[in-house]
Amino acid sequence: MSDTMSEDKTLKNLIRSNKGFTMQDLAIATLIITIFVGLISTLMYSVYKTNVKTNLTSQMATYAVQILEDIDKIPYEDVKPELADEYKSDFSIPESFNISIEVSNYGEGVNNVQDVIKIVKLNISYTILNETEGFSIQKLKIKEM
Repeated sequence: MSDTMSEDKTLKNLIRSNKGFTMQDLAIATLIITIFVGLISTLMYSVYKTNVKTNLTSQMATYAVQILEDIDKIPYEDVKPELADEYKSDFSIPESFNISIEVSNYGEGVNNVQDVIKIVKLNISYTILNETEGFSIQKLKIKEM
């Protein structure tokens, strides 16, 4: 009879201990969910940031091509650093993009060299989330005779 009684107590103890979630189970589950949500949100933020940077870089390249194609069309004498502001308004380039144009003569500083080639350096950049991305491209503008 004592064996039966001890088995009944053990069975009752087992039944009592399996009532459901304990506070420890709940705390561990919450911790695991918090870690995964943090990881997933960090990954989503990184993907979003990369996507935005890619879009802005492609816009930057498009603006650079438009500007350089227009420099090919204008007369040699009109190629000046002040063109950057004109291009910004002509092509409706947003204020978030910084554009500068540097113009130098190919034979600058050399005696007896005709002024027939200009080196045009175009710098375009943008700042997003306290990070600046940009690039420079050079082209030659040759005087037509």
